[in-house]
Amino acid sequence: MKLTINSNFQFRVRAIEYAPDGNITLSIDADNSTDGGIYQYRTDLAEQYAMEKVRISLVQYTSDFTESHHVKEKTKSTYQMMLNHLKNYGDIDLEQITTAYLQDFITHMESQGLGRGTVRLYFQKLACVLHHAYKNELFDDRILQRVQRPQKPKDRKCFLSEREVKRLYNIEIPDRQKPIREMFFFSCMTGLRFCDVTKLKWTDIK
Repeated sequence: MKLTINSNFQFRVRAIEYAPDGNITLSIDADNSTDGGIYQYRTDLAEQYAMEKVRISLVQYTSDFTESHHVKEKTKSTYQMMLNHLKNYGDIDLEQITTAYLQDFITHMESQGLGRGTVRLYFQKLACVLHHAYKNELFDDRILQRVQRPQKPKDRKCFLSEREVKRLYNIEIPDRQKPIREMFFFSCMTGLRFCDVTKLKWTDIK
């Protein structure tokens, strides 16, 4: 990587801000000027890391990844919740992450009363962050592969008995809610999903 600034004064780098999408911001102090400056350019994070030996925090990298274009708006809240648990657990540099650290993070989330499905979902999001760091040569993906991830919870099938259905049908409800109740019981009797019932037309009934 080569950075050229057309100027007749020398400068030194005061701070480097990075983002997972490759955007780097340099804050510099100019030796022959009263003011410093901020310059932005795009480069490869792996190359920048190799040259500058920047210590990258997992929490900071996760935060930057969450706000980048890699994460859709509808899933940002899930990443943010995972990030909150990561902050409570304890930050660490990417190069210091071990299998034990990640395994203990799973245990930490479970100790907070989170369900197995939620813990599994949050760890999947963290794995996405670490995989992105791996692609930028900032993380050893073999560490992640050795983690025993939470298993997917077994589906618990729940159904109503005929007696329970009759009890529900006999409950007094406001007239405006009765069409919804009729659709619910129609689903119970036919096995159709609610979304399929709403799409039914008279021509579908034979």
